[in-house]
Amino acid sequence: MEKQNVTTGFQNVDNAQHQFLAKFLEDAGVQPTVLEGFGIQLDRLDIKEGHHVLDVGCGIGLQAHEMAKLVGAGGRVVGTDLSTVMIDIAKSRAADSDLPLEFVVADALAQPFPDQSFDRIRTERVLMYIKDLPAVLKEFRRLLRSRGKIVIFDFDWDAMIISHRDKALTRKIVRYGSDSFPNGRVGSELFGQMRLAGFRGVRARPYSYSGNTEIVQSITKRLYEGIIQTGVSTGVFSREEIADWWKAFDEDGSKGDLFMSFTGFIVTGSKD
Repeated sequence: MEKQNVTTGFQNVDNAQHQFLAKFLEDAGVQPTVLEGFGIQLDRLDIKEGHHVLDVGCGIGLQAHEMAKLVGAGGRVVGTDLSTVMIDIAKSRAADSDLPLEFVVADALAQPFPDQSFDRIRTERVLMYIKDLPAVLKEFRRLLRSRGKIVIFDFDWDAMIISHRDKALTRKIVRYGSDSFPNGRVGSELFGQMRLAGFRGVRARPYSYSGNTEIVQSITKRLYEGIIQTGVSTGVFSREEIADWWKAFDEDGSKGDLFMSFTGFIVTGSKD
């Protein structure tokens, strides 16, 4: 079986290896560095009881579930995702929660809600799949209420770090991976684009998912295997050089010498 290429898979989950993608989200979502990043996002969101919160690109609903614990009975959290499969999984996981939580299939660029429906909007690791960043930010601003807050976390894939001994090939792989996404540098572009979209008080904080643990190594491998395989099939890389690259990756990883960092930015702003 071919490895799932996440750059294409998450753009069309329902026609991809969705079990692979759902497991990828589940494994990533419980990692300490990911949980820490979500905690920072929650601090920036400052969710209060009664708030209506939108989680765009919610995936299997892990973070939406946690935010629903904060809004109280008078609040509401809505998770949206382009994938019917992901929304079905999210609904199933939340079925017995009794939380003010719902999930809707929707495109980030065209959310099915009236103007000024939400006090808070959050999206994480989603905008790298969307080419038209100004259009999606315009949609988010439409949905926010007066004094509403938005928090976005996304990567700059050019800034991916893999401390591999073959530096030249690793740079080539990182650049190829970044260019494989529709918007691979979105993390570093968010600050300026949010200001242009009319958001106020925009702040950007660098944040990385990083480490040298076995699970970080596993997630990195699952993420890059499909991307690199596509590069091999299109002649960007040779099978031999990639076989050697993975061999060194595994050897250094087994000794704890391989460090990885998925570098991104948490960017916040308000409607007015």
